Amino acid sequence: MTDLGAIVLDRISLRYGRHEAVRQLSLTIHAGEIFGLLGPNGSGKSSTISAMAGLFRPYCGTIRICGIEQRRQPAEYARLIGYVPQEPALYDELSAVDNLDFLASLYELSRSERAHAIERVLDRVNLTTRGRDRVGTLSGGMRQRLNLAAALLHDPRVLLLDEPSVALDPASRDLLLELLGELKEQGVCIVLTTHMVDEAEKICDRIGLLRNGTLTKLGRPAEVLHLQSPGLTMLGTLRDEIPEETEITIRRQLDEDVTLNIDGRHVRLAAWDGERLGLAIALLASEGVELESFQTPRGRIDVEPRQPLPMGGRACSSR
Repeated sequence: MTDLGAIVLDRISLRYGRHEAVRQLSLTIHAGEIFGLLGPNGSGKSSTISAMAGLFRPYCGTIRICGIEQRRQPAEYARLIGYVPQEPALYDELSAVDNLDFLASLYELSRSERAHAIERVLDRVNLTTRGRDRVGTLSGGMRQRLNLAAALLHDPRVLLLDEPSVALDPASRDLLLELLGELKEQGVCIVLTTHMVDEAEKICDRIGLLRNGTLTKLGRPAEVLHLQSPGLTMLGTLRDEIPEETEITIRRQLDEDVTLNIDGRHVRLAAWDGERLGLAIALLASEGVELESFQTPRGRIDVEPRQPLPMGGRACSSR
């Protein structure tokens, strides 16, 4: 029996100039499945999901959704997809409702269909009371939830999310995970990229691990993640929550083998070796981030107030 909700990638390769971002990737993702693409920065996750969304054309190989090939039927292919990029694709000067109305018109929905769809998706992302507010006045978490609402306007068969929880507060993240579970039960095929191992383990049915543009592992979370844990993990507590802009700046500069999770004042750094972990800590310090303490495999380290982050143990004391 044909899996009508499947995404099929058949030996796709993606290039930026001479750089090959993804090499000969073949993958099938099914209806009613939540699939996670994991990997360090620069591994090809965002390139792959952009190609699935039709934003990045493979120089070889094919992509099909519900049997429709991207190259041959691009309009029909696009109607099947809801795409949530890392940065909200919204107009700050327009209200949430006006943004959604404009986007719904691109799917050729009638005025009454648009009104019903807008009401439905705002309710799903818990933004009904903020519909008339200008997008520029919304918090980062609200903007990302509105971004998700926009992707659901036309009831897509496939939902693609690129690092969906990076800018979300804990309550918004819980709402997102709950909504993804509901969509899965409705038979929607869901693909997300993430570097948050805990999140992937919690919600994904299967995981594909990308490294240097190549799929190195594929399977259930328990099968993949216990073999791929970074060598060193640091859990810390920030003195104050950092601005979203600072977090984005830090992420863009991190080494590809380092992952950073920030949830309120809680921070988690994971790296494959001590040198990369130390460089990541120095990067946090250079952006003005201060920590109260670390929790490492060797125990807790308290950081003295208003001192640089510990490099070589000079600014901390073990307890």
